[in-house]
Amino acid sequence: MKVRKLLRILHRDFGYFIVGMTIVYALSGIFLNHRHDFNPDYKIYTAEFIVQKGNAVDFDENRIRSIFNELEYDLTYKKHYISNEGFVRVFIENGEAVIDPVKGEGVFRYLEPRPLIFEMNKLHKATLGTTWKWVSDIMAVILLLVAITGIFLLKGKRSFMRWGWWLMIAGFIVPLVFALLFI
Repeated sequence: MKVRKLLRILHRDFGYFIVGMTIVYALSGIFLNHRHDFNPDYKIYTAEFIVQKGNAVDFDENRIRSIFNELEYDLTYKKHYISNEGFVRVFIENGEAVIDPVKGEGVFRYLEPRPLIFEMNKLHKATLGTTWKWVSDIMAVILLLVAITGIFLLKGKRSFMRWGWWLMIAGFIVPLVFALLFI
């Protein structure tokens, strides 16, 4: 079998194999690139509520749980303490609530994972453990193979030696310029 034919077969089959993973990595890469514009992993919910005025020490676990039960949100009490400023700080599932007993006001913030995007980002960051890290490494090697085999596929005036080499050099220069200017 000729080398070019083997490279075409490898390029095609490995290319088909990694299409789905490449789409997931590309989409999550876009979300992660904009993590300074919005939180790509979580939606952040904030809401204010009113409580009966009193002293911070009056807010025990039972009273806090009853306050949470009256709210339209499903908040899970974990623990609380009284801060130096006199606020009642309550740890809830995926967030916190802060109650100002003097003013009778409270606010809570909690995080909810964004469906599908949260999972894609975890895959992209390879934070699922050793097995996924190896799967991710194998995908990177396959991407390298597809890139390298793609260099040798075309003949003629659009071949790598006549046309593609300068585009490949440009592909190296763009990230190099950004690295030199901004790092």
